[in-house]
Amino acid sequence: MSGIYALIRSDGRLEFRDGVPEQMHRDTDPHHGRSASFTIQRASWDGNGLHGHVGDVSCMASTYPPNHIATALVAALGGPDQYIFGNLTICGTQASPDSGQPILRGLTKAQQHLIHDVHTAVT
Repeated sequence: MSGIYALIRSDGRLEFRDGVPEQMHRDTDPHHGRSASFTIQRASWDGNGLHGHVGDVSCMASTYPPNHIATALVAALGGPDQYIFGNLTICGTQASPDSGQPILRGLTKAQQHLIHDVHTAVT
C-alpha cells in the first residue's frame, strides 16, 4: 500500500499524509510501531472500503488518552462500536478479486472528502 491515509491525533486534529504502511503504523502507535486493524466500511462489488488502525491494544488505556473525536468519527462512518485511545489512522481498501479479502490502498479523493466532512461534523 502506498498513497494517502488519514491521521486523527488523540487531540482530535485531522491530517492527511502520504506514506507507506510502516509510516502509517508508526503514526498509529508511535511508542511501539504496531497496530491493530479493523474494518470501518467493507469493500464490495469492486468498490472501495475503509480500514482503521489503532495502537497495540494490550497497552492502550494506560499509554494513550481517549480519542473522543476518532471514536465519534468511526461511529458516524458506520464502523464498529468501540472506544478508541490514542491516534487513529484510516486507509482505503479494495476487495481482492481472487479471495475477496481486503487489500490496503491509499484513500481516494472521495474518501478524503468524506473523512474531512465527517470530522468537521463531529468536532
